[in-house]
Amino acid sequence: KIIERKGLLKEQGMSGGQQNKDEEVVAMVNRMNELKEKQDPGSTKKEKDSKKDAKKKTPLSQEEQKEYAKLKDEYEIYKAKCRTEFGYTNKDLKADPDIQEMEAKLSVFQKRS
Repeated sequence: KIIERKGLLKEQGMSGGQQNKDEEVVAMVNRMNELKEKQDPGSTKKEKDSKKDAKKKTPLSQEEQKEYAKLKDEYEIYKAKCRTEFGYTNKDLKADPDIQEMEAKLSVFQKRS
């Protein structure tokens, strides 16, 4: 019924958003959701809210900013030291476990800042 109603509204020149706001379509969708909820409780609840909370960026505190800057400096110094003292190539640097660990920590900070 909903598809038929939307088809009719489309023929009348309504956009998709306008069709979704049509009183009859809204009533039919609400009824359908009620029936779904009766059949499987919790199925129509939105999980988007919990996902949004998990993805929210929490700004870095001043202490974390200092830690991030310190780690970034240590990373650059260690990388330069590996190149000059040990003759590491880019390939060697990527394989180094200490550098990988530092990069992982840095990426966590970068995602939040």
